[in-house]
Amino acid sequence: MNTETLILTHLITHEGKTPAQISQAIGRTRSTVSFTLQRLAATGEVWRDEYTRYFTSVPNAAEDASFVELSDKAYRYQDKNWWNKAADTWLRAFDCTKNPGLREKAITCRKYCISMANWRLPKPEPDFPEKARRKR
Repeated sequence: MNTETLILTHLITHEGKTPAQISQAIGRTRSTVSFTLQRLAATGEVWRDEYTRYFTSVPNAAEDASFVELSDKAYRYQDKNWWNKAADTWLRAFDCTKNPGLREKAITCRKYCISMANWRLPKPEPDFPEKARRKR
């Protein structure tokens, strides 16, 4: 198993663990686990609290079925590079769940979509009238 799978499997059964505790449990170095956790947090697979304890963003069966449906839709928009639609869909997914892990995942994914939309379509520079340039 790769490190990501080991971490996710461990966090599903033992939520709220620190990187040191996870590295000891799965037999990987702390630096490898910390780096992998940062990548997983950036994609929204895991989230951490203010005490640097990590939790998974696993849906809770039927009550979060609408979240799963909306997140699949958002991922399809992301695959097509429709970043603004994906960000809007993540916001709707955030609103439809009460699970803190899933809400954190929606926030993280929405921030990523907004940053990609801004990177691909930057705001235009303001136009200055000719008169304003000549007044020097």
